[in-house]
Amino acid sequence: MKISVKGYFSLQKAMDGKSQIEVEKATATLRDVLDDLSDRFGKDLTELIYDSGTEEPASHIILLVNGRNYLSMPERLETELKDGDEIALFPPLAADSA
Repeated sequence: MKISVKGYFSLQKAMDGKSQIEVEKATATLRDVLDDLSDRFGKDLTELIYDSGTEEPASHIILLVNGRNYLSMPERLETELKDGDEIALFPPLAADSA
C-alpha cells in the first residue's frame, strides 16, 4: 500500500526539500510511517518530529491523518493506515515565520 506524506515549512526542508513523499509498506501504523521517515531522512527530521525525552511526537507538531488530528483517534500512533491515506505534518508556524 502507498501512504502519502506531506511536510510543511521546516519539515519539508528536513525531507530533502520534498513537499510530498510516498511510503510503501505491506501494512503500517502511523508510528511505522513516522519511524520510516526518521530512518529515511535522519536526525534533522527526527528532532523536528519527536520529543527527545519521550520519543513521542513533539507537542508542538500538528500531525493529521486524512485531515484528522491523530490525537483525536482512539489508537493514536497505533492507528492502522490504509492504502491512499494522507499524513500531513505541520511544525509550529510561529517559529517558521521568523
